[in-house]
Amino acid sequence: MVRRTKEDAMETRSKLLDAAEALFSEKGVTHTSMMHVAEKAGVTRGAIYHHFENKMDLIESLMGRVKLPIDEMREQISETSEFGILEEIKARSKEFLARVQNEPQVQSLASILLHKCEYIDEVNPIKLRHVSGRNECIDNVENLFQKAIDAGEIAPTIEARMAVIGLFSLVDGLIYNWLLAPDFFPLVEYGNTAIDTYVKGLPR
Repeated sequence: MVRRTKEDAMETRSKLLDAAEALFSEKGVTHTSMMHVAEKAGVTRGAIYHHFENKMDLIESLMGRVKLPIDEMREQISETSEFGILEEIKARSKEFLARVQNEPQVQSLASILLHKCEYIDEVNPIKLRHVSGRNECIDNVENLFQKAIDAGEIAPTIEARMAVIGLFSLVDGLIYNWLLAPDFFPLVEYGNTAIDTYVKGLPR
């Protein structure tokens, strides 16, 4: 009986997160209330507040159940590379695009963060987490670019910081524009070519 009750609670929580994901994608974060989410999930006001203290708690839980590509990329970069340094940078960047294109929950969360989330006081913690993860990942990739420079894979005339900002701007721009109209171009196909072209264009 206790196990069934726990399973029911987990099922309700998952249903609420699914409803929040759908509504945030459709209406935006600031225009979605806790009651909207409860109604979408088919539960009572009491049920949603049993699982989530407020909307920020709901948003944090939604973000927590999906590992963001930028978080995963940061973790993978710290692992031992099986490739050359530039090949590692390209591989991780391409994997980033593949997850956004092919994993519905990752795609939905990326869309919420880039298009459906006004970074005002109510949701400022989301911005802080997003910026913190991005900056940490940029620092890690910058270290890889510096290693590539030190190893002679890139000319020393290039600044590692400049190289990584250029790459991140390219990848972010691809994802941002693809999410506006996913049928307009294939993210992975075009993105992989763009990444290869960018890295190949760095002076040796």
